[in-house]
Amino acid sequence: MKKLRDPYPITDVYLLEMNAVDAATVTVGDLCERLSNDFDTGIDSPSVKEVTEHFKNIDASKYNSISYGNGADGGYSVYVGVDSKNRVKKIFAEATVSEYRDHPEDRQSYCSFWWDKEDFNDQFFNKVPENRIKLFDLNSKSGLIAVGDHAGPLRSLLGRNDDGFDIDSNSELKEHIDLNYFKKNGIFQNTTPILIVKFSYGLITKAQPSSFGSSVIHKKLEPHQEPINYTFTEFFSNLLDEGCYPTKYIFEDYLLKINTDEYNEDANMYSNFNYIINKNVKLSGEYISNRLPKAIQILKKQTKILFKENFKKAFEIRKKLFEDFIIGIIKDIEPQELDLPTFGKKKQKKKLSEKKLEISHTEGVAELFDGYNFREDISFSLSRIIFPVNKGQYPVYLHCYKDKEFDDGEGGEFAYVKIVVEGIKGCYLNKSKKGKLIVNKVNKESPYLRNAIKKKLKYAQVDKIDLRDSKSLNEIEKLKDIEHLVLANMNYIKDWSPLSKLKKLKHLHLDTCIIDWNTASSFFKAIYKLPNLEKLSTDIHTWLREPFGEFPKNIYPKKLKDFEVIVPKDLKNEKPTDEYSDHKGYAANDHEQYYMARILQVHNLPNFGKIKSLEKLRYYNYFSVDHKEGNAINILCSEYLDLSSLKNLNNLKDVWIYGYDFKKSNELRNTKFIDAAKKILKYRKVKINGISEKTFKSL
Repeated sequence: MKKLRDPYPITDVYLLEMNAVDAATVTVGDLCERLSNDFDTGIDSPSVKEVTEHFKNIDASKYNSISYGNGADGGYSVYVGVDSKNRVKKIFAEATVSEYRDHPEDRQSYCSFWWDKEDFNDQFFNKVPENRIKLFDLNSKSGLIAVGDHAGPLRSLLGRNDDGFDIDSNSELKEHIDLNYFKKNGIFQNTTPILIVKFSYGLITKAQPSSFGSSVIHKKLEPHQEPINYTFTEFFSNLLDEGCYPTKYIFEDYLLKINTDEYNEDANMYSNFNYIINKNVKLSGEYISNRLPKAIQILKKQTKILFKENFKKAFEIRKKLFEDFIIGIIKDIEPQELDLPTFGKKKQKKKLSEKKLEISHTEGVAELFDGYNFREDISFSLSRIIFPVNKGQYPVYLHCYKDKEFDDGEGGEFAYVKIVVEGIKGCYLNKSKKGKLIVNKVNKESPYLRNAIKKKLKYAQVDKIDLRDSKSLNEIEKLKDIEHLVLANMNYIKDWSPLSKLKKLKHLHLDTCIIDWNTASSFFKAIYKLPNLEKLSTDIHTWLREPFGEFPKNIYPKKLKDFEVIVPKDLKNEKPTDEYSDHKGYAANDHEQYYMARILQVHNLPNFGKIKSLEKLRYYNYFSVDHKEGNAINILCSEYLDLSSLKNLNNLKDVWIYGYDFKKSNELRNTKFIDAAKKILKYRKVKINGISEKTFKSL
C-alpha cells in the first residue's frame, strides 16, 4: 500500500483536557456559530468496519461543525499534536471511548508518548489510510474552535439546537436582543457575543442565608426607596478591545479586579467576570453624567462592529437601554448630592439610598476574558476547551482504529473514533505560571519558566513545552537560583551544555527522558560540571545510557552523593507467572527486559571510581527469565565486572540491592546474593541491604 504524506507533520501528542460530555454527544466547531450548520451524526458501540462503511458514502462537505452521538455520557479525552516549535497543528477529540483521563491538580510538567502519536496520527499515513475519513473544511470565521458536548459551550447563551425545539430555545442572549441580528441564512456569524455581563443598580439581595427580619426585601421602604432595578447587559466579543465597552469607560473609577479562582465575598455568585464594583468608592452622579456622552459614542463603535448592516436598528435599541440604565442611576444618586439651603431651619439628616451598583450575572465563556480584554493565555477546563486560531479553513477528518484492549468474550470489536482538525495556524501550546496547559495566539516565553526566574524559585519542573524549541535547552540557562530541577520529556537533546550553567542545582530528576549512547556524553559532561549537584534521579521510563566511546577522565562530579531510580509500586509488586514463581526481581512480567535495558546501574556512571562523594549505592534488580535471582545479581557476580574502584569511595556508607525480597538474613544462605555481597565487601566494608559484614560472614 502506498504511503501517504502527512501534510501537517507533528512531533508530539499531548493530552490536553478531559471533555465532560453530557447528552452522549461530542461536538467540534466554530465557537460563535454554536453548531448552527451542524453535521449531526454518530454510531453507538461501533466496529471499525461499521464506521468506515457508514461514512464512506456520506457527503458532509456542506457542514461546518460536527455533533457525534455515542450513546454514553462520560469523560472524553482531547489531545493536541504539535511540532518541534510547540505550534499546535492538530486537535484530536475522542468521540467514542470515555477514558476519564485528566491531569492531576498539582501537575507542572507534561510528557508525550510515541504510541499516542502512532495510534492517533501516523498509522493513517502508512498503514490504514482507508480509515481516515474526510468530512468537511471547518471555516472558523471567529478564530475560535470549540470542543465540547451537546450544543457546545454557548448553549446557555445562544440556546440549544435540539430536534423538535426552537433552535434558540433557552437562550439568555435572546432576552436582550433579537438573535437574528447575529445570523446570516440562519447561521450565527463571528459577531455573535461569546459572553454577556449584566450590570444592575437597585436593592441588592444576595443568595445567602438570612433571617426574615434581616432580609432587604422585607424591610419597610421609605417613599424614595421603591425597589426599582435598572440593568444593562454588556456584550463581549473577541472582535472588541477594551476601548469598545461603554461600561468600562463610564464605571472606570468603580471597577475592582479580583481573582476568580479565590472566594470573594463581594462578588456575586452568578458572575464569573473578574471585575466587581468597588464597594469602598462612592458613586457620583456628576462623574457618571459627565462621562455619558462619550460612553454613548463607545457604544456606537461597539454596535457598528457587532451588528454591521443592522447597526441603525440595533443602536437605537442598545442606546435606549444604556441611557435608561445610566439616567436611572443618576436620578437616584443626585438628590443625595444636593446641598440645599436650610433658611435657618434645623438641618435634616440625609436619607441615603440603599440601592447599589453591582455586576450581577454573566453567561457565556467568561474565562476567555481578562476584564474587558480577550486573554492572551487561554486555559482549559472540563466544559471549556476552546482554541484561538487564525481565521480560515481547517480540514476535519474522522480517524478510526480498533480498541486493542476491548474484549467482550465473543470476539467482538470496538472502535476508537477521533474527530481530527488539521492544519491549525496561530496557536501555540504553552504553560501558565502555575504549570497548567494553555495556548497562545503567538509564540511567547513560557509563563511558568518566567515565573520561576522572576521569583527565584528553588524548585521547578521543565519540559519540552517550556523550551519553546523542543530541540534546545537554552531556555533553562535562566534558572540561576534553581536547586531542585525536574526535566521531563527531553528526548534526543544533542547539546546539554546549558544545563551546566545552573551552578546552584543540587538535585536533578529525569522524567520520561531519552538520553541514548549518542547524547549521553554531552549530558554527563554537563551535569558533572555542576559544582553543587548532590543527587541524580530518574523515573522508570527514562532511557539513560552510558556514553559511547571515550569519556574525559578528568570530569566527574565533586559532590554527588546518590543516584536513584524511582520504581513505581505496581512494578515492585508484580508477581511472576507460575513458570517463574521462584524468580526474583522487579517487573516480574517483563520478559523482554524492557526496564532493565533502559537505565544504567550506578557503577556504569562515567568515571564511577572517581566519584568519591557517593554515600549510597543503589542497585535495581529486575526480573530475568535467564537468571533466577535477577538481572542485577547476575551482573554483580559476573567475572567481567570489576568493583575494585569501590575502595576509592571513602564516603560510602551502605549499598542497597532493590528487588530482592527476603524476610530474614538466613534466607540468603547458598544464594548468589551472598556472592555479590562478598564481592562488594572485598573492597569496601559497608552494610548491604542493612546487613553487616559480620552477619554475611556467618552465612
